Amino acid sequence: MRYTFCLLLAASCTPPTPKTVVKEPLYDTAQSAALSATEPDRFFAAAFDDDNRLYAAGWVGQGGDQAMAVARFTAEGTLDASFGDGGVARMNVAVGGKNGEVARGIVIQSTGHVVIAGPFEHAPTAAGDAAKDTDVAAVRFTEDGALDTSFGNGGIARLDLSTGVMDGTTLVADTSWGLTLAADDRLLIVAARVADGRKDTDFALVRLTAGGALDTSFGTNGVVTVDVAAGVDSPRQAIVTSDGKVVACGYSKNAAGITSTVLFRVGTNGALDTSFGTSGVVSAAPLANVTEAYDVALVGGNLMTAGYGKNLAADKVDFLTAKFTADGAIVTSHGKGGVLTLDLAGDDDRGRDIVALPKGGALAVGSGKLTSDNVDAMIVKLTADGAFDPSFGEGGKKLYDLGGPSDSFFSVAVSPDGTRAAVAGYIGAPTAGPGNDDGVILFLDLR
Repeated sequence: MRYTFCLLLAASCTPPTPKTVVKEPLYDTAQSAALSATEPDRFFAAAFDDDNRLYAAGWVGQGGDQAMAVARFTAEGTLDASFGDGGVARMNVAVGGKNGEVARGIVIQSTGHVVIAGPFEHAPTAAGDAAKDTDVAAVRFTEDGALDTSFGNGGIARLDLSTGVMDGTTLVADTSWGLTLAADDRLLIVAARVADGRKDTDFALVRLTAGGALDTSFGTNGVVTVDVAAGVDSPRQAIVTSDGKVVACGYSKNAAGITSTVLFRVGTNGALDTSFGTSGVVSAAPLANVTEAYDVALVGGNLMTAGYGKNLAADKVDFLTAKFTADGAIVTSHGKGGVLTLDLAGDDDRGRDIVALPKGGALAVGSGKLTSDNVDAMIVKLTADGAFDPSFGEGGKKLYDLGGPSDSFFSVAVSPDGTRAAVAGYIGAPTAGPGNDDGVILFLDLR
């Protein structure tokens, strides 16, 4: 607390006008940010706006239904009541759906508009298998958290990229994960669609105009489709590099059951950049059984992915980062053969997101499992050369027991002023299924 002292001599003096003091957020302590007291809710994406306000997106239960949601937080980490309804903006794109609707991506446009995106049920009240089909939606809110009806169709851009099919009892349908801001506030959605004539998925990179229409100057009518060796392709995230090119990541499972990290790069018009990898695509399996990539970041001039994997089918998965050159060649000096792994206690550890830090290095988030019945949220800090940073936590990692048996961090973002990072995730409730999960946020001081 600051005190102003005034020396009184023959006459009194007028104290100066007090300055506004902003309380620092409670750094390095996870804060529950439940969107509903009785319904489950989870955060999967985080972003800052130009005023360093934090937004976290995910989903919230609504009486057995599920809606996309985004919350805004003050500098102290509390819900900003001036946004939406008590700090939360919600949109139930498909009323009546049970569990297919979730916002996995978020961006803040230069106008202050907030856009979230993710899958939703195509026809939740239909009968039979038709009720299971899913599409992709982008939803835009104003800076105050109201639905922006000028975007898409009444505030929502709905994308039906393919018709879902059943492969036995498994649904194969449209889905999406990442949402990235491109030039002129255009929107890039990292999605998947059903492969033509097959029962698996291909990557689908979709670009929308700032107003939510398909950008027909990109790919084919706004969509770029990438098929990796007729495998089951799973989309995750994308970044836009300084030259306007897009690097997208995910993973692909082939007929032999091997899951490989996938990166592909396209130019501003959506054409595959043949100078990257093999004809624009990288498919790498440095771990013999599974090498998944959940996110990609440009760290020290190299591309670094975060995810998890294992060498043998019977193994548990380990947290991992993999490093590639800017042109897609794996950097074999990173860890072992290009992959740096972290195994906490011989059980499943997972990486979910990664971001480059202003002063070099990177932060990756996910979860770690120390005992058979408890998963903790985890943050890993890497040095500029990609090694575990010994100055952070224990050997470069910190675990956070959020109170549930299956806690996880899923997204990390750095504020525009570079002073702090924010991590978003959820507390996994101690019941079967999602239970009454609660969203959580955490701030890290980067100064």
